[in-house]
This record gives sequence, C-alpha cells and structure tokens, in this order.
Amino acid sequence: MKKLRSLALIAIVLVLAMTAVGAQPVTEKQPIKALVLSMFEVGKNTGDFAGEFQHIYEAYFDGADSYELNDMPLTLYVNKDGIAGAIAGMGKAQASASLTTILLDPRFDFSDAYIIISGCSGMSPERGTLGDVVIADELVDYDLGHAWKESDNPAGSENTFMRSEGYDRPGYIKLNSALVDWAFDLTKDVTLVDSEAAAKYRANYSATEALEKPAVQRGVSVTGDNYWHGKGSSAHADVVTAAYGAGTYMVTQMEDNAFGVAAMNEGKLDRLMVVRDVVNYDQPYPGQTVLESLNGSSGAFSMGMTNGYIVTSTIINELVGNWDKYKSAF
Repeated sequence: MKKLRSLALIAIVLVLAMTAVGAQPVTEKQPIKALVLSMFEVGKNTGDFAGEFQHIYEAYFDGADSYELNDMPLTLYVNKDGIAGAIAGMGKAQASASLTTILLDPRFDFSDAYIIISGCSGMSPERGTLGDVVIADELVDYDLGHAWKESDNPAGSENTFMRSEGYDRPGYIKLNSALVDWAFDLTKDVTLVDSEAAAKYRANYSATEALEKPAVQRGVSVTGDNYWHGKGSSAHADVVTAAYGAGTYMVTQMEDNAFGVAAMNEGKLDRLMVVRDVVNYDQPYPGQTVLESLNGSSGAFSMGMTNGYIVTSTIINELVGNWDKYKSAF
C-alpha cells in the first residue's frame, strides 16, 4: 500500500512538473530582414578613422543589441528594424565560419533575410577607377584548381591554370541574376564621392577607365586568400575566370567565394548580394615596382569606405523600408 502511495505521489509530481514546463512562454526567434557583413574595422566601430564597418555601425547599430557568438570574437548587432550586422573577419576560412555561425544561431530567424557583403577591393586599371563600387554577379576562386609558374611551362605553352571539376562548387558561384539586376538598377545612378588624392594617383595610369570618376558597376568578383598584386597576377585572374566561363573580372578580394559557399550550404545563396568598393589598383603604374605599389597610398581608402556605405545603405533602406514588397520578391 505504501508503495502504491509513493508511486501515485511521484506521478502527481511529474504531472505538475510537466504542466509547469508547458506553461513556460516559448521564446520566438527574432526575424532578420537584412544581414550586412564587413571584414574588418580599423579601430573602434564609431568615432575614429572609418574602416569597412564604421559607417554601417553608426547608421544602424549604435545603441543596438549585441550578441557574442564565438571566441573570435564574433559580435552580432541587431536593431529593432530587423537589421543585423557583424565584422566577419578576413580571408576565406574566417568568412565562411562567421557566416555559418551567424546563420545557425538559434536565437534568430534568417528564413527571409538578405545577406549583403560590404567591403573593399582591388581592381585592374583597365576595368574601372578608384572609388568605383561593383555589384558582383559571379564569384570565382583564384586559388582553387591546378596552377603552375610560367617558368615550368612546356615549350610553346602559355597556360598557367587548369580547372578541376572537383573544385567547381566553391570555385565558381553564380549569384541570383534577378537580385543582382535589382541591386544594380537601384544604385547605378547614386552619387558617389571622389577625392583629390585619388584623382592625382589615377593620373599615373594610362588606361582611360582608370581616369574616370567613381561609378557603380557590375561584374565578376575574384577571391584569393593571397593578397596578390601585379600585372602578371592580374593576367592569371583572367585565365582563371575564363576557365570557368565567367565574365571579365572586375574586383579582387579575399572572402566572397567563402561567403557564397556558406550561403549555399544553408540554402541562402539566392538572397546573397556582394558590394565591393575599389580602394586600390591591383597592379603598379608604369615605372613603379610591385613593392612600391603595395606600400604606396592610392588616396582612395576613405573614399571607398564612403562609397561602399552609400551603395550598401541604399540597398538596405529599400529592402527594409518596403519589406512587404521584398520579403518574397526574389
């Protein structure tokens, strides 16, 4: 009899416990409309010399909630309008790890979120000018494949790269053309800033494109973990993009294919946009060495940060300001 009473008492306690648990309010995930990622900041997020993230932080995240996600540290800022942002880190490994960590955080709902990569880049002087902003339509990995030095070529051969199909998924990523078209059409006529220092530096180059005023363009973004520089390396980038059947490369950087792979893995590739502002040419001007070019100042860094922000914020404001229209538009 005592045993039966004990069992009954245990059953009552379990029922009460389950009832109490069931009565607890369910914490809903916070929906995110736009996630903007930059790669680095020069100093603080506000009030000093601005890197890639500062203008974005001051516009959207000053005073917003912040969340520490890992030991990088990776800090995610989330404001009340459903805009999230973070400094993802430089290079392919850090970029892919950061985006994956963010998208898998159980506190947030990224089901409908647009992902906007906003950072700086290099460009061939034959493709555009300092201060340009490029909306990427294709991503090509400079490093993946089989490559060799010209000195190791057999006689009569000029090729230095061979595509390997095993690398195709991360090596060549085509972005959502409808979304790219929309972003380019939205921003192609925005007014970008210029600088006297950049104009003076441009004059060292003979290409007509290098002497133009900053504008919004579109094209291929080439990703390389190695910060390559020089006319020969630029020519190799053309060889790699041609091997994939991609368009002419417009900008060079160190993360975009990694972001593309992470977005692809999480079913978010169709919502990914890449915005790259041009702060340097990827090769020296006539009479300048590669080392002199790498160590020199183009006068375009601050201008690039401003122009990248102008284009990025135009996209974010349009998306979030008209969310009912864009939530399922692409």
